Amino acid sequence: MTKLISIAIVASLAACKSGNPQLRQDITAAVAATKPNLDQCYNLALARNRRIGAGFFTVDAVIEGATGQFKDVVVRRDEVQSPEVRQCVVMTMRSLSVKPSGQSNTQASFAFRFTATQA
Repeated sequence: MTKLISIAIVASLAACKSGNPQLRQDITAAVAATKPNLDQCYNLALARNRRIGAGFFTVDAVIEGATGQFKDVVVRRDEVQSPEVRQCVVMTMRSLSVKPSGQSNTQASFAFRFTATQA
């Protein structure tokens, strides 16, 4: 019997254009904390369509300095090729926020690898 197990998400913060180490840590922690939500995006789509591929997702976002809110989330690379997963990832990333830095907006890129493992 095939059983789906959690998805592996790697390389949480690929690039962050901020000279503020605390902001980088906050952004990394926020993205890491949303791993279960991102897993769910993939697992729900996989449950509906077992032929969804595994692969990398690269997401760019702007973290607003005044509010700490993630905005302007754009998928740059989508090897999974599922509109359902893509939309869920974007919405999940848009829901994130960090403590406002009071600085200008920060651009960041994130790379995730979605894979279904079998047990």
